[in-house]
Amino acid sequence: MILLVKLIGILMLCMGVIYILNPALMKKMISFWKQDKRVYAGGLLRLLFGVIFLWSAAQAKLPAVIYVLGILMLLGGVFIFIMRLEKIKRMLDWWDKKPDSISRLIAILILAIGALVIYSA
Repeated sequence: MILLVKLIGILMLCMGVIYILNPALMKKMISFWKQDKRVYAGGLLRLLFGVIFLWSAAQAKLPAVIYVLGILMLLGGVFIFIMRLEKIKRMLDWWDKKPDSISRLIAILILAIGALVIYSA
């Protein structure tokens, strides 16, 4: 399971690098998740990642970090299913309208969390 956590961390790290280099791609991803009910697939992914993190935390180098991230992912997934679809789409629209500099800052955060996951696992 630690291998899955490291793979998720690598995916996050790569996403961060790609979004830093091309912030317009982040806006395309937001548009992708806004279509129909795809946001619920994103919620399922968050729930799945959260469960993987929680199951793997005891085997990690820094279990507290993996536990906290797992809980945050689970909460994020649950909130997606609790909130109304219209409200989620409004939030995604709000993020979509942010300038590239904000997108790059978020990308740096994604990159840093990915690196933290890789180190902690």
